[in-house]
Amino acid sequence: MTEYEIAALDENPLLTYVPGPFTSGEYGVVLDPAVAGQPGARQVRVLDTPLTDEERAAFVAAKSEWGPRMLPWVGVFEGTARGGSTLHALPAGRAVLSGGVWNAPTLDAVYNAGAPMPELYGGAPDWVADPVLNPRAASGLLSFCYWWEAGRWYRGQSPSAQECAPAVPGVWTRETTIKIVAGLLPDQDASEAIGALLSAAETGGVTRAALIAVFGDDSRFDIDGALYQFSAAGLLSTAPEPMPAEQAISRVRDYITGRQLDTTGYPLAQLTADRLRFGWMVHVPAPENTPAHRAVFYIADDGEFVHSSSAIDHGQFVAAFEQRLPRPPRAGGLTRRTAFADSSP
Repeated sequence: MTEYEIAALDENPLLTYVPGPFTSGEYGVVLDPAVAGQPGARQVRVLDTPLTDEERAAFVAAKSEWGPRMLPWVGVFEGTARGGSTLHALPAGRAVLSGGVWNAPTLDAVYNAGAPMPELYGGAPDWVADPVLNPRAASGLLSFCYWWEAGRWYRGQSPSAQECAPAVPGVWTRETTIKIVAGLLPDQDASEAIGALLSAAETGGVTRAALIAVFGDDSRFDIDGALYQFSAAGLLSTAPEPMPAEQAISRVRDYITGRQLDTTGYPLAQLTADRLRFGWMVHVPAPENTPAHRAVFYIADDGEFVHSSSAIDHGQFVAAFEQRLPRPPRAGGLTRRTAFADSSP
């Protein structure tokens, strides 16, 4: 731009000129009013540190459409019968479940018979607010709202759970969930595998193997997409997938040959892998009546490798080795089945 064009922009109270090249930096930018408290031109402030909680809240207090927002975990469901809902999980084990049934009798009475709008939020705490409500609330089509606190569901003048069923995924009971998933697999009986997958989800331990056991790996189903959904919900196992025995044996063979260790009386062709809870013990079984101690190798599923000896007590070593491995976090808080099934509103 020419200096005359730049000067023209600077003189216009509604325009802002930022010379290039422009970068938002590591923490982003804030657009402040060029004149404090006035609409119009903005000045760009590149952040050199992350915004604090107070600064985030200031954007909301100032009724700004820009700036950061804190959003809760959210689960979304839209059914084929045009009903749908959202589940927002909040800190301290709280949650809000809200949505709408397209032919809700209460809304029909409101809009076609002049009945008063039901008090869906009657008795609700202040954290049941617009940011955690289903988008139907903005268009007057919200027909139910429940909130979870202190281990149970609460509601105002919302209809019963049964009347809201078309707008909520079918996870009311374990049996219902298994039946729905099994309906996607009409040509096979996968009830046992589906039950195992559901149990894994309830404890935050879903694995690719558990999904493949249900849906197979022939590309008919999107296993990667399903894994991502479980990951987003915090239900994916953090434990590594079990290492194949062949891979464990290969690692030991490479370790021995790479270091040119003496293999006299220790034929690598006879390497055997014995499964442990966390991985494998790889060794060459000793011939009968052989008093000499022999090399033993322990390999965890995450790749942790230890060269040991049969002279060391096996049980004590395994217990000590397992303690060194990272433990997956236990699932806690509001589980997905608890959120929908454990307590009727």
